[in-house]
Amino acid sequence: MSTDAAVDRKRINVLIFPAGAENALEIYRAIRNSIHVNALAASSRDDISSLIYDQPILPLPEMEAPDFLEQLDELIRRNDIDVVFPTHDSAALFLAEHADEIPASVPNADLRTNLICRYKARTYELFRDDPFCPEVHHAGEQAPVFPLFAKPDVGQGSKGTRVVRDRHDLDEVRKEPGMLVLEYLPGKEYTVECFTDRRGRLVFTGTRERVEIRMGISFRSRETATTTEIQAIADRINERMALRGLWWFQIKEAADGKMKLLEVSTRAPGTGGFFRHLGVNLPLLTIFDLLDRPVEIRPAPFQVEMFRSTTNHYRYSFTYDHVYVDLDDTLIVRGAVNADLVRFLYLAAARGKRLVLITKSVVDPRGVLRDHHLDPALFDEIVHLDADEKKSNYITEVDSIFIDNWYLERREVAEATGIPTFDVDAVEGLVHSL
Repeated sequence: MSTDAAVDRKRINVLIFPAGAENALEIYRAIRNSIHVNALAASSRDDISSLIYDQPILPLPEMEAPDFLEQLDELIRRNDIDVVFPTHDSAALFLAEHADEIPASVPNADLRTNLICRYKARTYELFRDDPFCPEVHHAGEQAPVFPLFAKPDVGQGSKGTRVVRDRHDLDEVRKEPGMLVLEYLPGKEYTVECFTDRRGRLVFTGTRERVEIRMGISFRSRETATTTEIQAIADRINERMALRGLWWFQIKEAADGKMKLLEVSTRAPGTGGFFRHLGVNLPLLTIFDLLDRPVEIRPAPFQVEMFRSTTNHYRYSFTYDHVYVDLDDTLIVRGAVNADLVRFLYLAAARGKRLVLITKSVVDPRGVLRDHHLDPALFDEIVHLDADEKKSNYITEVDSIFIDNWYLERREVAEATGIPTFDVDAVEGLVHSL
């Protein structure tokens, strides 16, 4: 992936909204370290986003609020936003509806395209004459062959979907407003990620199999060949809809092995990091293309398999500015550096925390650090105690935390100072609390 080297050096201010969704976090991971981009985020909710982003989350009301557009406009102007990246289908549709009123660029801002993507009935209507369109069953038609599949016209993930196994199930589905009844597709499911440049050319098509799906999320993905059939579907969608930058569609095998379309979307997919690890950073490319900067896509020749899992983040009821940490069996464990703890220390230092190494090591702690390729300068202070000294005597600030593998040391410090103390197993939580 590359961009024209002659572009100006002004950093592009990109607003990610809403900030807390899985695909929002993927966009952030994709652009946060780019020297060309300054990533900001906005949300109307108090969610995990406040624990993820480097900069504070910018507040916005719910999109249904009468003053939402006014506040969004003010936020964009106040922060000199160049691009607003919607991360939800409803947000994408709203921004498309008001594109002329928003003083920033929005990917895939064509209103007709977003209406087609938001309402699956419109998607199937647009492609009803194409062989990849699934059969849609309407009330009053000839009795269908079961099983069938029902899903909401407006929805995301697998929410509200279910198999329709008999006439009773079908009658119950028909009572629910906004439900679509489709042919049942028993085969494998795929996501096809695409990129259309500013000239309307489809310049990237990447197919990944959704090997393991839970809660509508692909927890295991692997690349598979973009067959002639899949490429033809991508070309047809690109031909019929006004797309620009990243977009994707999902397909599934029918009983006869043919691919059928499930949905098309203009937002970033939650598992979008897959092709980024093959050198195709679709969010970053979209930003450059949206600002009329030339891009080039060259996927890596190796293969990747992606596994996803839930990650815990924590918000503590206290704040701190000083970190006291032990050396033996805490920072250095079984002769190796505790990489999780080192990561935390560097993050804490970057956020202005004062770091103090406090140890009863029988050897020079500075030598131990150097032997493990750690610079003693990482610490603002190194306190080397005798074996019978109490560590609590050297912890004087109330806004401190203490990390030590030994329970007796933690108990002594906690009882003497009242500050929070942590074993090495809690470092992960500390990392995700910064």
